[in-house]
Amino acid sequence: MIRILLTASVVLGSLSAGAQAQNCMQYPPGPERRQCAAANNPRFEAKLEKCKDEGRAMGLGMGKGDPGLKEYVQGCMQRR
Repeated sequence: MIRILLTASVVLGSLSAGAQAQNCMQYPPGPERRQCAAANNPRFEAKLEKCKDEGRAMGLGMGKGDPGLKEYVQGCMQRR
């Protein structure tokens, strides 16, 4: 009986924790997705700024015909 109660508690606890985490991929790319990711991961903003700084240090910029910094930041965020 106690095992059943313990198992039920663990299952219900994991379901409620999973329900609290929001799937940010449901938003289109942009500020809403960024806000969602920052809310779910407190280190997100620091990581984003570090990746931007690395890209700028490499000489990448946000020009109309050169999306180099954006592509670098996307890759940096995925590999770290």
